[in-house]
Amino acid sequence: MSRPDSALFAAGHGFYQFAISRSSFDRSLYYNLLLQPTLAIPDHYFLQGRWLGDHLAEYSSRDSWIEIGLRNGFVTPYFRREGSKLSELLTFMEGSDRRGFSAEALRIAERIDRTPFTTSHWSSVDNSALFGAALTSYLGAEQAPMLDTRLDPDDFVGFWNRSREWIGPELATAWERSSTLIGSEGILLSQLIQVSGERLLGGDSGRIENISELLSRVKAQVGATAERDLRLYYTCACELYNRSLANTILTAGNSPRWEPFVAAMDLWRNNLLSGEADAGGVVDPPDELIDVAIRLPRPAHLRSVSGDVLLTIRRSPACERYFEALSHWRGAPTDPTLRDELVNSLRRYSGEITKQVGKEIGLLGFRPHFISKVSDVSGIVEKVPGVVQGFLAVGATAGAAAVGTSSPLIPAGLFSLFCLQIAAKYVSPSKSAKVLISPRLGARIRADITVSRR
Repeated sequence: MSRPDSALFAAGHGFYQFAISRSSFDRSLYYNLLLQPTLAIPDHYFLQGRWLGDHLAEYSSRDSWIEIGLRNGFVTPYFRREGSKLSELLTFMEGSDRRGFSAEALRIAERIDRTPFTTSHWSSVDNSALFGAALTSYLGAEQAPMLDTRLDPDDFVGFWNRSREWIGPELATAWERSSTLIGSEGILLSQLIQVSGERLLGGDSGRIENISELLSRVKAQVGATAERDLRLYYTCACELYNRSLANTILTAGNSPRWEPFVAAMDLWRNNLLSGEADAGGVVDPPDELIDVAIRLPRPAHLRSVSGDVLLTIRRSPACERYFEALSHWRGAPTDPTLRDELVNSLRRYSGEITKQVGKEIGLLGFRPHFISKVSDVSGIVEKVPGVVQGFLAVGATAGAAAVGTSSPLIPAGLFSLFCLQIAAKYVSPSKSAKVLISPRLGARIRADITVSRR
């Protein structure tokens, strides 16, 4: 079953976490759950890497945003075997030489299994074939695809030229090993990683579990240039994997890393899929682009917010109208009336989001409490930038010395109020976000937070 209104949670790809920080993972998870109709998470994305397990661990009452999404249908899990539990799929994948699983994978699987949800099916075999074809076609090209601006801060062209010597044999070996393992044509990332390790570290390199391990060992044993080339190589591989998987399950793909060479790769891929490479120079009409300023809670503050708040937000009339407007605009993305309705509903919805989150975290991103003495201000001081922090700390010390222990309430209270005023200028639980809306791109905050127009 496909969900054309769904987006793949690309930042959840465990193998890709060599390039995705926890803060990037959180931002992508929280904002996509707020703005996407549904978020697609395949079985292995629950279990590979650290970040998803760390997210669950912060919600001991099993009210994480992911679990609330699963229970209420705005997270759609995709399982490769129908009727199986996630813990059973973990056993199956480990027995099939899949790699990169978290040390807590079994605990995560058992916890997810206790959550009621409805699964959709995806074909790992089909995805391996699609990914293998895209990877070999892209990396096997004679020249590196580049943007017209020729931006190349990562020396992607240098990597491309250096890789021509080994890229063909490496992909062929990975294809052969993967096809033998799955009984069908294609490439598995786990086998590609192993082949790269043997090329750079030798045939006795041992089993390599994930890309992060490979990068660390190559940097220590081979050198910085080899490690840098490997990062570019596996950024391309992971980006193509995410896009292949999005095509396999018929959802929109997102990109956790938006570098110039990734943008060039997407232009190449879009032209290939649409047939524009042979269109005789036909150019699409210009894309009308508008930007909308909204405010959204900071991901660092959303970490402390229960998934129950997400449910309240998703059930609000403002959210309902936003998704209604989005659905109508997707049907006619060039209609100015429908676009204006989408913009207005998005602004109102963002206000509802900040209001509901504000009820949970308070004015400055921490729950208010009575301050009776100068020492109670320390919690506030810790939350402001370093220079202001030092200034407030000096003031607090001076205030404490002045009042001693005789009658601290009035001076300390005044200084506490002063601290709150200063902190309010520097600490806010929300931030401005610019949303780019266009008939071609959809509604985009970042490359990994893009609400597709389809």
